[in-house]
Amino acid sequence: MHWIGRSIVVLALIIIVAIMLWPRSWRENEPASRQAQAAEDPLVARLPIAEEHFSGTDDNAYVSSLDNDLTRSLDQMVAAHGEVFEESDAGLQDRLADADRRLSSIKSEIRTAMRNANRQVRLPGQSSPLIMLVVLEGISKEELGFYGHPGATPLLEDLAERGTVFEACYAGPTPEIARYMLFTGSGHSDGDHRENLLAAMMWNSGYRPLLLENGNWIAKSERRFYDDSIHVATNADTHLPELLMQGEAEVRIVANQNDDSSDDVTTARLLAQQVRQMATTGRDRRPAFIQLHWQITATAPEERFRQIADIDQSVGRVFHDLQQKRGGRSMMLVVAGLPTEASVGTEATSLSEQSLQVPLMIHRTRNPHGATVAEPCGLLDVLPTLAEAIGSSRVPPHNGVSLLNWEDDSQRKKVTRVFRWSRPGNANEVAVRQGPWKAIFGATPQLFFLPDDPRETNDVADENQEVLEALAKYGQIEQR
Repeated sequence: MHWIGRSIVVLALIIIVAIMLWPRSWRENEPASRQAQAAEDPLVARLPIAEEHFSGTDDNAYVSSLDNDLTRSLDQMVAAHGEVFEESDAGLQDRLADADRRLSSIKSEIRTAMRNANRQVRLPGQSSPLIMLVVLEGISKEELGFYGHPGATPLLEDLAERGTVFEACYAGPTPEIARYMLFTGSGHSDGDHRENLLAAMMWNSGYRPLLLENGNWIAKSERRFYDDSIHVATNADTHLPELLMQGEAEVRIVANQNDDSSDDVTTARLLAQQVRQMATTGRDRRPAFIQLHWQITATAPEERFRQIADIDQSVGRVFHDLQQKRGGRSMMLVVAGLPTEASVGTEATSLSEQSLQVPLMIHRTRNPHGATVAEPCGLLDVLPTLAEAIGSSRVPPHNGVSLLNWEDDSQRKKVTRVFRWSRPGNANEVAVRQGPWKAIFGATPQLFFLPDDPRETNDVADENQEVLEALAKYGQIEQR
């Protein structure tokens, strides 16, 4: 009886081998059989043979430009087997391209709907002020009227008199770190300096972020956090706008390309006009977060004064117009400066107060009390300040503090902070600021009492060794 069991096992093995080998032999013989039948039946000759099409490599193979997998596969099939579809509608590929666009649009709408579902809902009665963040890149405190230079920016100066001016707002020793501080609320960066957590927070908090800029520092991938964005390209010689770009659309500023200077349109006025339109014609009722980003590109003093005065008039009038249209509802204006490569100073002065400090002013229509704050703060404080102003529940991790009520002495004196910078390219030279004291640790430690010595010309390290030693522990921390 054992031979019966062995016979069954052998038979099973034969069947398994046959099953494994039969499809392969069928595939190898099928093209030849097709070719043999082609002479007898023309229809067979028109049927595609997969092995003939996909065997080997073809440098001239058609590559579909469609975006979606389904339509791209169909497009490549139609192109590869045109003889099969030669009697079909000649517009088949055009219809596939149209279907691809529709499918991409549907996917985009689905993604937008999913993102909107995660946005914080602004409830009636919740604090939802219209917020304008004006970023002035390449401007110094000495060029603004509310820092003691009356006449340069009268409208901003008027708003500052009913707002809070921060006399010691710190950025970073490089423009990249300064931008990172402003838009992430963090004092240091191990990653992409273009990350924009501020716009993401406003978007997720139920706001409608709008971006208008004459620079181009915001990466395309980060623009997804703005419901709308406008970029103005300026002429390097005239500093006047040449192109206005919104999405895929471009508008050429013809008035600035003729010889008649009387009808020139400045960048500030062009962006101000767009702000009025975008802030009042939204498709939804979400409050607006308007980010205006200007680069002061001129170097000649007269041209710089003209550019800054133009910005002052534009921002001041737009803020006033929006306030009237909103019928007295709450608004908030934040004016912040950013350094440029030209404004951060030389390597020898990159840790000086003049290189590290930037302008910062906050004006709130519901709290029009003028104040000047001498306590140090930083650009990293803008994000938590706006988060508190709007009552956001979607605040990203940060290490700044809110400046919202710093016009009140009792509020800001609760905060004891230490600011630390290392010289770019030389981590062994470090500056530390705490309260009124600033120390620079390098080959020879230096100490300055800033209220009496804002220009850092009088080293008082020998007379204040205890203060220097207290700051030294921060200077020895390894820079992240």
